[in-house]
Amino acid sequence: MQKLVLSALALTVALAQPAQAAPADDAVKAVTAWLDRFNAGDMDAFFAGHAPSPVLVDEFAPYVWTGRDAPQTWAQSFDRDAKANSITEPRMDHAAPTRAESDGKSAYIIIPTLYHIKRSGKPMSAKGAMTFVMSHADGSWKIASWTYSAPAPTPDP
Repeated sequence: MQKLVLSALALTVALAQPAQAAPADDAVKAVTAWLDRFNAGDMDAFFAGHAPSPVLVDEFAPYVWTGRDAPQTWAQSFDRDAKANSITEPRMDHAAPTRAESDGKSAYIIIPTLYHIKRSGKPMSAKGAMTFVMSHADGSWKIASWTYSAPAPTPDP
């Protein structure tokens, strides 16, 4: 009987503990907040969301950016490509991750995306995905790497 009471007490205490977010959940929140701030045009948040010397891969030349200034040089390349291709109003919508793994120090996250643009004033979009590798340091998650993968945008119906 005493064992049963102690087991019930232990179960009650365990259930009374507040639920804590898994490390992957915190990393996902950091990524989705970063995407939302990017969509809002907050480039300072975009730059600050990256770890030192990240690796970025995207669909326009030179396709890969590395090093301390990778986010800034990516943004410059993005602007050049947008101007050259008459692209305006870019927006990256995102859904819940299809995969999120973490060991508490790093995380691997895949997020489905829907990239919207206007090309020469015509709405276009592409379904794709972004894959993120996150690193946790100094109490926060930072983007160590991201890759965008999708077919070329096509005209919206």
